[in-house]
Amino acid sequence: MASTSEGASHDNDSSAGTPGTPGSPGSNESDVPEEFYYFRDLICPQLFRENVPRNTSSLQREGWVAEIMSTPHTGRFFDNIRMTKSCFCALVDALSSRGLLPQGQTARVSNIEEVAIFMQTVGMHRRQRDSMERFQHSLETIHRRFHRVLSALCALAPEMITGPNWTNTHPKIASNPAFYPYFKDCIGAIDGTLVPTWAPQADQNRYRSRKGRIAQNILAICDFDMDFTYVYVGWEGSAADSRVLDHAISQDSAFPFPSVGKYYLVDVGFANYQCFLSPIGWGMPNYLLRHQVEIVIACCTLHNFIRRFSQDDQLFNEPDDETTGDMDAFYQRGRPNVVEIEAQRAFWDAIAMQMWGNFNHN
Repeated sequence: MASTSEGASHDNDSSAGTPGTPGSPGSNESDVPEEFYYFRDLICPQLFRENVPRNTSSLQREGWVAEIMSTPHTGRFFDNIRMTKSCFCALVDALSSRGLLPQGQTARVSNIEEVAIFMQTVGMHRRQRDSMERFQHSLETIHRRFHRVLSALCALAPEMITGPNWTNTHPKIASNPAFYPYFKDCIGAIDGTLVPTWAPQADQNRYRSRKGRIAQNILAICDFDMDFTYVYVGWEGSAADSRVLDHAISQDSAFPFPSVGKYYLVDVGFANYQCFLSPIGWGMPNYLLRHQVEIVIACCTLHNFIRRFSQDDQLFNEPDDETTGDMDAFYQRGRPNVVEIEAQRAFWDAIAMQMWGNFNHN
């Protein structure tokens, strides 16, 4: 035992001062070949790099958020976070008070900062490496905090994305002679939209839309307050809108099926049958597909949250351009038959004739 200990001590002492070892205390730098430094600096610098701090900005972590929140010019905060200060604070409070963003005693990232990281990513289309530099955190920390807020917003979605008003005619319909009484029983509009997505090479054909883009097909229902009342996500971009709607009706028990006499407006891509009245005649970064689906839900949740808590939001205030029924039977009936299509067409004709008669009378 004693001899082993002495040998180990001798080895350590000799290695620490071996002449000719570059960088060792006992080395003679003049004996090191010049080619060694060329090899070190140009060929493989990663093997000999010094431990230099990366995050050296004067605005560390929450400092940048605190700065833009304290500035008197409200436009700076809005341009960076894409919502007003009051709405941002309400969002942080809503997620924190519901326990959706639990914080440990040793947490180095506050709720305010991680929500700002998320808003910068989805609102400004920033990469996580951009946030790493902006907030002076490691890439792993940015990634983890982004997904914490993403999960929290998806958990908030059932509270924010709720069904339409089934009973009363919406004030925007009732107060507008161009819409009332023709659309007094309309409770919202259904449409599909293609959201750019990233998919693995093997799945890209399924997600390729008719325009040749890789996308997911999102089915959404909105009311006349421009709030989402239902979102159905995850379908491939190659799927037709009518197929996505049929699947939502038959497979999703949460689909807000209209009560008797009520209906949704749909576009020409959907079938014109009972409860659905058709009209006359930013690539997403390479997140996993399941996370891309969650991002859509989170963005719809944010949309409704801003609509409710920030009535003065400048983006939303920009001017626009020129039965429950027998649900079980409806779920199982498949495509509409000729009688249903003709009945809905007659319903549409009655509205059109009433509008035309009032127009000629006036």
